[in-house]
This record gives sequence, C-alpha cells and structure tokens, in this order.
Amino acid sequence: MGSCLTCFKSPPNATVNSVEAIAGVVAGPETAITDTEATVNETDDLLAASPIRLTSLGSERKSGSFKKTIGLLNGNINALPDGGSLPGKDLATQISDNDLNKLFEEYKDGQEDAILSEGIERLCCDLGYKPDDFAILVLAWRLDASQMCQFTKSEFIQGLQQMNAASIDDIKLRLEQMVEKLKTDSEDFKLLYRFTFRFGLEPGHRILSLDMAISLWRLVFTVHTPDILPRWLHFLEQHQNIRGVPKDTWNMFLNFVETCDITQYDDTEAWPSLFDDFVEYEQERLKQASSKNLEGGGVDGTEGVETSVRVPEDDNNNS
Repeated sequence: MGSCLTCFKSPPNATVNSVEAIAGVVAGPETAITDTEATVNETDDLLAASPIRLTSLGSERKSGSFKKTIGLLNGNINALPDGGSLPGKDLATQISDNDLNKLFEEYKDGQEDAILSEGIERLCCDLGYKPDDFAILVLAWRLDASQMCQFTKSEFIQGLQQMNAASIDDIKLRLEQMVEKLKTDSEDFKLLYRFTFRFGLEPGHRILSLDMAISLWRLVFTVHTPDILPRWLHFLEQHQNIRGVPKDTWNMFLNFVETCDITQYDDTEAWPSLFDDFVEYEQERLKQASSKNLEGGGVDGTEGVETSVRVPEDDNNNS
C-alpha cells in the first residue's frame, strides 16, 4: 500500500500550493521522524476554552468567524451533526447492519478487509467530492479513521451508524450538515483540529513532517482561514530545515491564531520557540517592507526577509 505520509509530500524547498489527495500516493519517500529522534511531552488540551477568535497580524484585533452555539458537543465525537443526540442503541437500530455491510463491500479492497486508496477514491467520486476536499477530512473524522488511505470495516460501519447514514445520499447529506456546522461551532472545530494531527501521523511516529503539517494546516482551515495563516505557511515553506511539528505545537497554534498580535507579542509567554521565530521573522519583514514603502509587494507574501531560525530540538519544552 505504501507510505500514506507521501499522500501530502511536496518537493523540498517548494511552495505547497495545494493539498495532495488524501486517498492517493503521489510522491517519493519521506524522511521519517521517529520517537527516538525527539522527546515529546504531549497534551490534547488547547489553552483557551472560549470560542476561537481569528485575529490579524496587526495590533487591531478582529472577531473571528466562529460563534458559540447553544448545543456544544463537549468532546463527544459521536454526537449528531445537528447538535442533537440520541442514545447509542436507538441510533444504531435505525441503521440496517445488512445495508452497512453491503455498502462496505462496494468499496473494500480485494485482498484486505478494509477500504484502501482505490476504494476511497471511488467513494469520494460517488459522494461528489475530490479526495483532497475538506468534506473528506470531515468524513475521516466522523469515522474516527486511525490513518490516511484506509477505512477499516469497524471504522466504516460504526462511524456510519453514529452518523445515521446507510447510503451514499445519507452520507452526502450528513457531510453537508457537518461542514456547515463547523463554520460556526468552535467546539466541533477544535475536535476536528485535534483529530487532524493524529490522522496525519505516519504509523509509529509522534510528530508530523513539515510538509505534512503545512498541507494539513491549509486543509483543516478551509472553511475559515485565519488572517495569519498565509504568513505562517509562507514562513514554514521558507525554512525547510525545521525538523517537524509535535502535537503541542500543533494544538497551541489554534490558541496562537486566536491571540496573536505581532506588534505586541510577548516572547516571555509559554509559546513554542517556533512561534517566537515566526514573530521575529514577521516583525523584521514588516519593518523592512515599511522602510521601502511597500515596493515590490513584499508584504503580501513572496518577497519575505530571511532571518535565522532556530531548529527546535523539542518545541514542547516551551509549551
């Protein structure tokens, strides 16, 4: 089946222009980062419990696109997408096991008892999506998929039971509902965001490669892009020597985009060192761009000023 990590592989030192297909293997081997290469003190917690505010690079803060909804999932991935809930037994009995097994058989691999890359591509086509669409990431989340390029039988059947979906039309409708809900529900989005890190990990590894992290950040923020995201991704793309992104750095980035103010950034706070380097890079870039009266369009992204960047041995020491 190959390494699923290569689904998001991009050429070294190249700008990542689009997320590669979740279901396809399209590039060469990736340098793996194993547990022995980094000590990671992980946490699943995000710092802020309040709804996310997506702010700009400047000192003036903007309200984000999230608004708090009445029905919060409180960490329950199996809650219904419309914010309601039903007892698990009642929900499961609405779905015929025979229907779910037949649907699984339509897409399963000929050799393994799972839906693999080819089957996922056909499933995406039948749903009317491309494999790299945001809705397919949402589907993987709702199925609680353990890794890319694969839906196990238990993940597929149990996930569809929780979604109350037994056909392609059912799945399509549920995905449309969930994507709409994610545009406004910060609690749901936090669950999806945390899942995305785990989903992108290569089996047996604990930190994302830089290329993978860039691709997944771009994908997960599809429905509402923080103002700071293009600058952050540009910074990462210009510094391919960064070894990888651990879970704490991934999780804390959601808090970073909520509170970040480049002009008043406090580097004594407990942010990962990579965030300190990014702010220093941005401040210097904005300073030089201002002195040149914005000639050449440097502020908009492509003429950034290079500064030295520390390659953190372990971002979690500062988180």
